[in-house]
Amino acid sequence: MKNFDKLYTPGKMTLGIEFPLDNDWSLEGDKKRKEDGRPFGVPDINKHLQYVKQIDKAGFAAVWIREVPVYDPNFGDGAQLFDTLSYLGYLSASTKNVLLGTAAIVSPLHQPIKLAKATATIEHLSDSRLILGLGLGDRPVEFPMYGIDYKERPKLFRDHLNIMQEAWKTNSDLSTIYPFLNKGVEVYPKPKHQIPLVVAGHSGQSLEWIAKNANGWFNYPRTPEETYLNRKRWCETLYDTDQACKPYISAFHLNLLKDDNATFKPHRFGGAIGINHLTELLKAYEEAGVNHMALHLRKSDTLLDEAIDKISDIVLPNFNS
Repeated sequence: MKNFDKLYTPGKMTLGIEFPLDNDWSLEGDKKRKEDGRPFGVPDINKHLQYVKQIDKAGFAAVWIREVPVYDPNFGDGAQLFDTLSYLGYLSASTKNVLLGTAAIVSPLHQPIKLAKATATIEHLSDSRLILGLGLGDRPVEFPMYGIDYKERPKLFRDHLNIMQEAWKTNSDLSTIYPFLNKGVEVYPKPKHQIPLVVAGHSGQSLEWIAKNANGWFNYPRTPEETYLNRKRWCETLYDTDQACKPYISAFHLNLLKDDNATFKPHRFGGAIGINHLTELLKAYEEAGVNHMALHLRKSDTLLDEAIDKISDIVLPNFNS
């Protein structure tokens, strides 16, 4: 798995950034959103390329994008608006070093042969910087639109992964999955290197299944104390299933306050803090066992370009090697 060590060094934590790249969930950003006439959760991404290049140059380990097929006002979240796979191709040409992670692609909504081809293409175009995060999907409105039974998601998740992995093999035998095929039918391109697989949440699977089949576990934001217990469960499951150590990945909704010396105030999925105390907070997550933390900046009172600069100058040297 080429480049995966940029994300994961045992006992240490690296930092990444989660899309979309806007400030819409801050007070000032929300005011601007209303002035623009955008629904809640539909971001302003006009400066996304500027921010992505800034993140790449600064040395963050990864950027993470999510898949939201349709905007549902009951969820109020349009992610980064762009189609996930098309956008990954664009990002692969717009960046040089940062890993490109999905957290996550809704696997049951994809035809697996097409997804295998698309992800292998991105793996080639990005010089093997893709980290494939797959998820189950939690928005019931989407599945009837695709003609898929919502209850079938866990099985589809497993079946689709099995098909993709067979398609990626050299001299694959897809006739074992599709009996009507002649032998010799292949999906190209093949990945140049193994594509790291990360499972988001439980995705309808047991933790034992995730430990055996994934290269990492992306879990939802929690306090350092809760994170420690969850990561402990992950390590125990890896041990019990005879697996080597694999990364525990999480995210944090960060409101980087304009007051550099402001102390931490928790909120749902994260908290507000000044830059001079951020390293201390993130070190608590590193001590809890997090191997990679994706910072979500939509609530940041500090504008994105300034927030990225502050984090890269003051905090990043304490984590990313």
